Amino acid sequence: MIKSPLFEVCMDLAVEDTTAWSEAIFGSVALGDKRLTRRLIQIGKQLSSTPGGSLSGSCGGQDALIEGSYRFLRNKRVTANQIAEGGYQVTSWLSQSIPTLLAIEDTTTLSYTHQVKESLGDLGGPKEKSNRGFHVHTTMLMDAEQEKTIGLIAQERWCRDIKERGKKNHRRVRLYTEKESYKWEKNTRELENRLGSKMSDVISVCDREADIFEYIQYKLDHAQRFIVRASHNRKLEGSNCYLFQMLPSAVNLGIYTIEVAQKANRKKRQVTLELKTTSVTFSPSERRAKARELKPITLNVVIAKEKNPSESDCLEWILLTTEATTTLECTRKITRYYEMRWRIEDFHKAWKSGVGAEEQRMQSIENLEKMIVILSFVAIRLLQLKEYFEYPTTLVINDSSTSCDELLTDAEWKVLWNSVERKSLPEKIPTAAWAYKAIAKLGGWTDSKRTGKAAWSTIWKGWFRLQERVEGLRIANELMEM
Repeated sequence: MIKSPLFEVCMDLAVEDTTAWSEAIFGSVALGDKRLTRRLIQIGKQLSSTPGGSLSGSCGGQDALIEGSYRFLRNKRVTANQIAEGGYQVTSWLSQSIPTLLAIEDTTTLSYTHQVKESLGDLGGPKEKSNRGFHVHTTMLMDAEQEKTIGLIAQERWCRDIKERGKKNHRRVRLYTEKESYKWEKNTRELENRLGSKMSDVISVCDREADIFEYIQYKLDHAQRFIVRASHNRKLEGSNCYLFQMLPSAVNLGIYTIEVAQKANRKKRQVTLELKTTSVTFSPSERRAKARELKPITLNVVIAKEKNPSESDCLEWILLTTEATTTLECTRKITRYYEMRWRIEDFHKAWKSGVGAEEQRMQSIENLEKMIVILSFVAIRLLQLKEYFEYPTTLVINDSSTSCDELLTDAEWKVLWNSVERKSLPEKIPTAAWAYKAIAKLGGWTDSKRTGKAAWSTIWKGWFRLQERVEGLRIANELMEM
C-alpha cells in the first residue's frame, strides 16, 4: 500500500488506515489477554473512522460488533489506566529522537446529564446546576521546533466530592499532596517515570494555575525545565519589594510581532510585544515554610507586554522560567513556546466537540471512564490532522504554490477531483489549497461564515470519506484484473 505523505507528516506514525493507527496506539496495551487487546484495537479503529459518533453507531449496525464492544467496556479486568498507559508508552517511544519537547498541560471538565451523573463529581457553578462529571488534568508532548503534537503522556481524572463545595477552610489545612493543586507535580512525576533521562529535553509549559511554590521548587530540585505564567505577586528575598512592582526596571531586549487568533468576540489582530527580562529570588511564605521544607527559589522572568495597546485590551505575559533569557532570541523562543500552550485547548476541543467525549452514555462510571480514555487518543489524531493544515510550519490552506501531489497520492487526488469537481481531470495537478477545500467539501463544508476554514470534524469526515472511496477504487481494480 502506498503511504500518503499527508499522514507521514501529520500523524507522526507512518500509517494511513485506521486499523494500522489503532494497532500502533493500542497494540501494546497490557490487558492480560490478547483477545482483549484485539478488541480494543477494533474499537479504536471504529471510533477513529467515525468521528463524533457513538460506540454503537461506529459499529455500522453489526450486532456482533456492538455486543463485543460493550462487553469489552463492561469487563472488570480492563481499567481506564491500563488503556491509557499503553498509549503513553507509544508517546514516550515517539519522543526519544526529538531534540526539544514541550510538556503542555492544563485542566478541563467533562460534563454529563444522564443517569450515571449521580456517581460523578461536582463541577462547580450554580448550586442548582444538574451537570456532574470528571475533572481531568492532561499533559501532552509536542515537538518544540516542528510545533507538532506527539501524543498524550499523562492524565489524571477525578470526581470532586460535592460535600466539599464551599469548604475553603478545609482545603487550607490539607496536606499539599492531598490538594487538587498537587496535580501539576503528580503529572510531572509520571513524566519522569515514563521518559527517564529524556526529561532533560522536556520543558513544561503551564498557565497561571501552576504558579505554586511547592511545584516550582520540586521542578528546580530535580533540575527540570519549565515556563509558568506568573499569577502571584510574590515578595522578593531580602527586600520589601514585590514581583509586579519591580517589572518596570527589567532589562528591555527589544520588540517583535505576533498574530493573535480570532476567538469568540475577539478579532484576529497583529500585536507588537516589548520583551523585558530580569532574575528574581522568591521567599516562601511563613505558613508554607512551616508546613513543608521550603527554601528560596531563583528564577528568570520574561515580561512580554503589548506596545500601544487599545484601551480595552492589552496583552501581557509575565513568565517564570528556568530557560536562559540573555538575548532577544532566547526570550522570543520562550514566548513562542508559551503561545503553543493553547494547543492543549485545541486538544480539549477535539476531545469534546470533535470526538464527542461528553456525548457518551455509558451507564457506569468505570465504563464511561474507559470510553473517554480511548477517545482521548482518537482526539489526538484529530488534532494532528488539524495541525497539518492550519499551523505555520505546514500551512496549506492558502498555499497556491504547492502541488497537491505533495500531500496526496495519485489515486487520492484524482478520486477527490472526481468526487468534488465531477468533471475531467485537469491538465495541471491542482494546488494544496484546492485539496484542503475539496476534502472539507467532501465532509459537508459550505464556508457559510466566509472564513475559508473548515471545522476539524468536517475535515476529518472528508478525509475518511476520501479514503473509503480510494479503497473502493482499489477493490474495483482488483476485481477487474481477476
